Formats: sequence, C-alpha cells, structure tokens
Amino acid sequence: MNLHSRIDSFVKLGEKMLGDSKQGSGTRFESIVKDASIHNPWFTSENVYYAIDAIANNWLTRENLNSFVSKYPKSFFDPQKAKKIVVIMAGNVPFAGLHDMICILLSGHRFLGKVSSKDGQLISAIIELLYEIDSDFKNLIELSEVTLHGFDAVIATGSDNSSRYFDYYFKNYPTIIRKHRNSIAILSGSESEEQLTQLSDDIFLYFGLGCRNVSMLLVPVGYDFKGLLKAFKAWQNLDTHNKYMNNYEFQKTMNLMNLIDHIDTDFMLLKQNDSISSTVGVVHYKEYDNIQTAIKFIHDHLDELQCVVGDVNVIPNAIPFGTCQNPCIDEFADGIDTIDFLSKL
Repeated sequence: MNLHSRIDSFVKLGEKMLGDSKQGSGTRFESIVKDASIHNPWFTSENVYYAIDAIANNWLTRENLNSFVSKYPKSFFDPQKAKKIVVIMAGNVPFAGLHDMICILLSGHRFLGKVSSKDGQLISAIIELLYEIDSDFKNLIELSEVTLHGFDAVIATGSDNSSRYFDYYFKNYPTIIRKHRNSIAILSGSESEEQLTQLSDDIFLYFGLGCRNVSMLLVPVGYDFKGLLKAFKAWQNLDTHNKYMNNYEFQKTMNLMNLIDHIDTDFMLLKQNDSISSTVGVVHYKEYDNIQTAIKFIHDHLDELQCVVGDVNVIPNAIPFGTCQNPCIDEFADGIDTIDFLSKL
C-alpha cells in the first residue's frame, strides 16, 4: 500500500464518517455513534457528531492530506522497514488517539492501539470503516486491552502522574510522552459579542475535558464579565447533563463552605485562581496589568499550555476565538511533530 493509496483510503474514511453517521442511515457506525453515551456519558451524540465533522473536514480531505504530506520529504512516508508503534490513548474526548493512528499509517508503519475503556467503541468503529475501505489495513492495525509486546516505539498520552510511569516503563524505547495540558484565553475587554460566544465554545465543548479546552482566562484589571456571562448562556443546556451537574454542584458546595469568592451562573463557576488547570464546571481567571504581563505569564507556563486563544495580531502564536476544537491536521499535540518522530525510527 503506497502513500497515494493510503491518502485515498483516508479521504474515503472522512466521507464514510460523515455519510455513515447520518441519522437514519441505518449503518452500524450510526448505531455506535448514537449509543456512545451509554458506554461513556460524557460522549453525547452532539459531541461525537461535532468531532466527526471536525475530523472529516479539517483532516480527511484530499486537499488537506496532500498539503500535509507535502511538508515532508517523500522518504518519511516510505520506510525501509515498517515499525510497530504503540499508541496509549487518553479517551477524554471522542476519537482521542485517531490523529496518531492517521500519522502512523500515513507514514507506512503499523499501529498497535492500547484503547481506553472510555473511547474504545468509537476507535474500533473507525477501524472497521478502514477495513471496509481496504482490507490491507487488517495487517497494519491491531488493538489490545492487555499486555503490549513486540513493538518498536511508543506514543502515550495521560496525566502528569501516568507520564512518569510511562517514562519509566518505556525507558528503553523511542517515545512521545504527552502530559496533562490545558488551554488559555487572553481577553482585552474589547471583544465582540460573536468572539465571546466563540470563546464559550472553546470552553464548554466536550464539557471542558479536552486539553484544547480553555480552562483559564487572563483578563485586564477591572474586567466587566457581563458580556462574557451573557455569552455563556448559549451553553445553559449543560444543566441537563447529570454527570456534569454533579461536578458543578460539588464544586459550588466546596467554594461556599470554604468562603471562596466566585461567580455562579447556575451551571458553571468562574473564580479567580492562578492555576491554569481547572476542574469540570469551573473556569479560572487571572487579572493582568498590561498585555506584556499577560504575554510573560504565557511564556512562563508554555509547558502547561496546549492552545492560547486571543488577538492573533497581539498575542504570539495565538489562535482565533472559536477554533480550539477545530485543529488542522498539522497541529500536533504538545507541539511534537509525530511525522518527524516516526521518520527517525
């Protein structure tokens, strides 16, 4: 299977993901998408459909794939010997680990997935679609829920604690070990209503569980939150989700008991805190005196950040509001180029 045929297969995969997931299509893939929340209550149909649309349209088009591979030498996609690459998947958002699988297969290597119990059904369903497109993938893809063996390199994503375990356990192998990260937004106070609404998507999509979700806001001293809180109302329906609201209610109780100042919207809490990472149902904010202070804060915490949202003309390496959950195929987690890593094996 050469690179051209692999690209063809992934283009067809994007088309099948969109077509087979349509309500009323009667396909097995549609059934798995609809039932995803049974296995994992965080994977609502709305979130899974959003992920499918983003993956199919941002990654799996011929134009995007051709542009992606054109950035590398052709030799990167024609290894002398295919290696077996273990991918330990996080399972915090739908289809976590799929980008790694695409990179591995595009590069001509073999994929061994250690599936998360939270996301196993969705990843398995994607692999079934690939088998339907080209049966040769059966020789290149393997899933395991038990002990891993016979592999050549490892890509693992997890918490800061699990990363230390991965570092030790796989110390004799080439690795990409990804730690816990979050995203941050810088506000100036001059944002439009549309931008604030887009920011609310960056915060609340996938219930805030992804590393690309904004968990902290940098705001100027004396910032008026009224416009932002109005924008948050677009996500008021989160109050119908039992697990989310259990988290929110617990955090609200803890803040009240400990007399911690906060803003309560009846479905999320906004509170001043210097930690970039926040729990489900809570968004932190930190005040800054001037924009250079905010930029310095970002620079000092780069190892904790996945995305920085803000004015792209002012903030270095910032991305526009509303784009956190729509990464391009060449946006790598933790900024580590997976294709380049695979080329050096």
